[in-house]
Amino acid sequence: MFKVSAQNRPLRTIATDNPITEMWSMLSFFESGFNVESYLKEKFGSSITNIGEISSNIALSMKTAREYYRAAEEVTILTEPLLLFYGMSALSKVLFGTTHGKESPSRSHGLQEVEGWNGISSDLSVRILKNGTFPQFHGCFCKESFRNQVFSLKELFSLVPEAKVSFETVYKEKSKALKATRILYGISLIDSELQKYTDLEDLIRSIPNVNKRYGIMQRSIDRIHLFCANGNAPDSTIRAISGEEYIVLPLKKGTTTVIVPEMSLHYLIAYLLGMFARYHLKEWAELVKGEKSGEIYVIQKFLDTTKRKFPNMILDEMHNRNFLFTSPKIEVEEKGLSREQLRQIYKYVIDEMGSELRRSGL
Repeated sequence: MFKVSAQNRPLRTIATDNPITEMWSMLSFFESGFNVESYLKEKFGSSITNIGEISSNIALSMKTAREYYRAAEEVTILTEPLLLFYGMSALSKVLFGTTHGKESPSRSHGLQEVEGWNGISSDLSVRILKNGTFPQFHGCFCKESFRNQVFSLKELFSLVPEAKVSFETVYKEKSKALKATRILYGISLIDSELQKYTDLEDLIRSIPNVNKRYGIMQRSIDRIHLFCANGNAPDSTIRAISGEEYIVLPLKKGTTTVIVPEMSLHYLIAYLLGMFARYHLKEWAELVKGEKSGEIYVIQKFLDTTKRKFPNMILDEMHNRNFLFTSPKIEVEEKGLSREQLRQIYKYVIDEMGSELRRSGL
């Protein structure tokens, strides 16, 4: 099956009263070993050995993922992050199996909390290891290895478009997400505080697909215009669950920049929050109370976002197209005024003006 970049895939919009239920209804197709086997045969032909066993195990992983996500809806935020991470881990194994036609051989996370944490939640950091579930998952959609890279929770939060407002409110600094609006021949990146960004043009140009797709860059007070030079090049925008589009700037790591794919981003944040809730329970409980820090505002926004978005991204990858689940719009019939109604309104206004003039002695 020919694979296209996430940004250039065809988009299908699905109107539904319950986007999460509809999304999981589509994912439930892969809870059947028969359906998974049919999917793998269509994708890989008859070259897979033990396809029946592999299909059954992939289906079991999908069922397990759904159970974890359901459980996360029933608990408080004290344990919610850990359940969501386990659900993500199960979904990542589904993606690995359907991408490669084999089961994930990993028995470890492939991630490690950085030792010597200072107790400040935003500084909690993760290191990417060579082997494990995350490197295998990441490799399903990204060729660039993140081995030995270290990311802090605050760095990762800055990359989440849906958390832009909450991030900037809590941390009093700019997030890496810039809202993108389509214009004739290109896009505009809009932010009322562009002056607070440093090296902004250089960071935008360091995004490989931006250089390939856009030529001229023009800056005004509150926006940067990027004009398309190559419409066939992959786009660089990320679509939020609201449907709005964003360009996300890379992270600066020393003299280099790092672009974190959105699925990897959600997985890494969920890992850190899950480990936080499991191994630093006292500090986590204090954070949840919100008495010493306002970071729970950002965390809750991410949890609300990822419950809806991460399974959606998995669905997109497996179908090689993007699905946008939206609530149906209520159509309101707009009726224009009749000529008689307009005549009566005009007469009323003229009469009122005359009365006002007479009361004024004019």
